[in-house]
Amino acid sequence: DAEPRYLVSVRPARVSNNKKSCSGQNKTQKPLQLVVGTLTPTSVFLSWGILVNPQHDWTATSNCASDSRFYTVRYREKGKDKKWVFHLCPATETVIDNLKPNTPYEFGVKGNAEDSIWSKTLNHKTVLSSKCLT
Repeated sequence: DAEPRYLVSVRPARVSNNKKSCSGQNKTQKPLQLVVGTLTPTSVFLSWGILVNPQHDWTATSNCASDSRFYTVRYREKGKDKKWVFHLCPATETVIDNLKPNTPYEFGVKGNAEDSIWSKTLNHKTVLSSKCLT
């Protein structure tokens, strides 16, 4: 017999008592990391997520990946007297349009879990409208 033969034994895995759950009861709620990119003079692209540190346990963020989560995005023209505009988002990215060209804005995002906290406010200035002269 030139081919090796193997004997495979199968047994049930031990049930672990330290399972992680998706109940939303995290030890410390961390703010989401927000990124803003320019699309047009009147629109921006927002994307956010949890900043993962390879030194820490990755399973903390992956265990609840299938949970349907909603996020609240807020933005306003820069200035304390300006009012926030809020949008509910079912994904981790969105486009904000109908902005004023060449105008500074403030953006933030948070999860809709009860103990969520706002991300660090990000400042972004829309670009100047470019009109072609012929």
